[in-house]
Amino acid sequence: MVISVDTGNKMIKTEHYEFNSGIDVLDTIPGENDEVIEFGGKYYRTTNRRISYMEDKTEDDRYYILTLIAIAKELDTMKKEAVLAPNELIEIELLVGLQPAHYGKYRKKIQQYFQRDGKVVGFKYGGTSYQILIHEVKVYVQAYAAYCVLAARRHLTELPKVLVIDIGGFTVDYMILRYGRLEKEHVDSLESGVICLYGRIRAAIRQKYSIALDEEDIDNIILGKNTGYMQELKERVREVTIGYVTELLGTFRELGIDFRTTQTVFMGGGAILVSEIIKVVWERFKGEYFIINDPKANAKGYKCLIQRRFQFSLSR
Repeated sequence: MVISVDTGNKMIKTEHYEFNSGIDVLDTIPGENDEVIEFGGKYYRTTNRRISYMEDKTEDDRYYILTLIAIAKELDTMKKEAVLAPNELIEIELLVGLQPAHYGKYRKKIQQYFQRDGKVVGFKYGGTSYQILIHEVKVYVQAYAAYCVLAARRHLTELPKVLVIDIGGFTVDYMILRYGRLEKEHVDSLESGVICLYGRIRAAIRQKYSIALDEEDIDNIILGKNTGYMQELKERVREVTIGYVTELLGTFRELGIDFRTTQTVFMGGGAILVSEIIKVVWERFKGEYFIINDPKANAKGYKCLIQRRFQFSLSR
């Protein structure tokens, strides 16, 4: 069985689910209706308070448990669809990704982290006990996976130059492809994701209004949802966001990338969040662009690549 999980710094995504990359250990036995996972004699529940940025996600078990929850959600769906037999040992080929800048450094470590020396792992989720064996872990480069999903549909491999920009939680991953072939000298990650934007907005609002905004507040303001905050404050959030996007796009100009001669593809939850701001700022840069409006694009992309039995190699 193949299961694809995108372990983001802000969100965890599978082909069908998305939830915050935050987790709490419960001190008491949960209620019957609580959505928790029981693993290693403890109960865990996801929370809106995401884990602080970790370059090396193998430092502790939190991302492992978040990935188990992601696997459990997919298995729970399969169970409801009668795809799984009761009490069977489930062998899983797990597909995950890493940022381009970290791929060579952490690929093998991530594989070992999830395989657990080939041991059977037991846990309970949604009232059902599962026994799984992660027998193989495939690690792909984020952003490239999502590109591969759209390449045929959008005829991207026919274009002389495509710039892929994946705005994530902590990093912005980017790569250039010429007629579908990756230019390895233009594959990297910038530590400029939306978590950095949150910090700028919090500081600006705290300084001027003495109000502490959380990340959900900021998301809702940027997306134009009804938040109850004063118009002046919302306009200040917009100003900071415009500055963030302007600076981010300017970084690519400094790298010698001319948007006028490149098809630019934005993806990732961060790009979806600031999509209206990108539209405003893009007027000064020109060129062709579009935004993949699917935060699960990388998770779907890993599945697409494994179906082709494609193994990406990137040495740093």
